[in-house]
Amino acid sequence: MLALIFFVIASTFSWPGLARALDVSVTATVPSATPPETPITSVVLKGIAYPSSTVTILKDGALAVAVPADPTARFDVTLGSLTAGTYTFGVYGKDRDGRQGPTLNFTVTLTTGTTVTITGIFLGPTIEADKTMARLGETITLLGVTSPSSTVSVYVSSETDHSFNVTASSSGAWSKQFQASDLRVGNHEAKSKATDPDGSVSEFSNTVSFQVATTELCADKVKADLNCDGEVDIVDFSILLYYWNQRNPKNARADINTDGIVNIIDFSIMLYYWTGPK
Repeated sequence: MLALIFFVIASTFSWPGLARALDVSVTATVPSATPPETPITSVVLKGIAYPSSTVTILKDGALAVAVPADPTARFDVTLGSLTAGTYTFGVYGKDRDGRQGPTLNFTVTLTTGTTVTITGIFLGPTIEADKTMARLGETITLLGVTSPSSTVSVYVSSETDHSFNVTASSSGAWSKQFQASDLRVGNHEAKSKATDPDGSVSEFSNTVSFQVATTELCADKVKADLNCDGEVDIVDFSILLYYWNQRNPKNARADINTDGIVNIIDFSIMLYYWTGPK
């Protein structure tokens, strides 16, 4: 409280029949102004990612925060000090092997002083193919990470669709191996989704591509045609980059000069044979 004290001193004066001195004091107390509290506007995001992984939250495409998921793959993050308005929040994670899963996006409109909680988020599993091309008689392995002990449904898409179910380990790792001969010769795509032991169902994973080829399919192709489609183009360059600096790559054609490593020499040979798309 702020106190203001005013002093008024009156000198001796005369009044018929009365003579005295007056000392008068007046005290005024003025209450101080307390500013109102600023209302908190925030968003809470809760869900499942990958065990002990890093979960990244984007706000309108820009990094907002990165938080750890716990060993059971759960995460819980609050974004506070927001202003009223409409935002798009993106959520994605990377597993312990560095594979990035798909990004889920949520658009939210906030009013001042409100907290919006988004629950039930379940990021799709991470996924990788151990090779981009397999010949008949070879095996193909799809693998990744999701929540511990989840059931992972793997879908392989081509002229004939295939699906497989596997169970993730207690660390969330999953894999499915199958024979290339189980699929037709040609290009294939695969993706997966998980069902957590609590019954939650994830979004789909990213999609990976691979090819099943016969030995004869590549026999008459130049060595820089890594996917044996008759052209040396951006697809072959992408395969080369995937195996860059790897020794004895799983796709042996990526090591174009067969010196045991994929490097600038292989890239130079690819440029020599470059045709581009027809």
